[in-house]
Amino acid sequence: MKRTLKTLIGLGFATLVFATVSGAGTLKGKVVAVMSGDTLTLETSRGKLIKVRLKEVDTPELMQPFGRQARQFSMDLALAKAVRVEYEKADKYLRVIGDVVLPDGRVLNQELLRNGLAWQYRVHHPANEFLRELEYGAWKNKEGLWVEPSALPPWEFRRETFLPVPPENRSQMDYDRIFNYGLIGDPETKTYLWPGCLNYPEKSPGFAVFGNKQDAEESGFKISPQCPGARANTDSKPSP
Repeated sequence: MKRTLKTLIGLGFATLVFATVSGAGTLKGKVVAVMSGDTLTLETSRGKLIKVRLKEVDTPELMQPFGRQARQFSMDLALAKAVRVEYEKADKYLRVIGDVVLPDGRVLNQELLRNGLAWQYRVHHPANEFLRELEYGAWKNKEGLWVEPSALPPWEFRRETFLPVPPENRSQMDYDRIFNYGLIGDPETKTYLWPGCLNYPEKSPGFAVFGNKQDAEESGFKISPQCPGARANTDSKPSP
């Protein structure tokens, strides 16, 4: 029997099996649920459910001002629509991280920024200049959340009182908590470090932000010699 939105919500997704993906790729299907402005569920033509977290944008949490407006905006544009998802990776919650392309060719990620219902989530290196311009335009025109004199970014709203250990790879990463990890790359030394390292800078303008060590290393950064595990990595020999 075909799933309906009411069925999905009624079950709370607890008993449903979500498909897993690996590597980068393209997904096509129908959006069957929108949990927040930047998180939705896609059902493929084969009936597989895929959780999707929009890439490079961060909408207000539902408890924040404009959180429900962002969710409604995404519902209006995407719910029950056939979309395409261009994704690069998945996080620890099996959510694919990608761009959602709507039937008319617009990209939901971009439309949220354009209408002032999201921040650019600058956790990709290098930062996307086009998205930066969209955010700036919405801010300049006081669109959506930018009418608030001191709008709080959702990553600050979610920030914990403790510092989590930065993940080793993408499969251990929580995409929503990348800033919490404090994993940054120094563009001059091409090394990465986190708050558990010696001489971690109080301010890091111009530094790259990473969600896990794998992404940092694939971007050409090496672990700082002042970080735990650096000596072990330096002394270790490659496997034959």
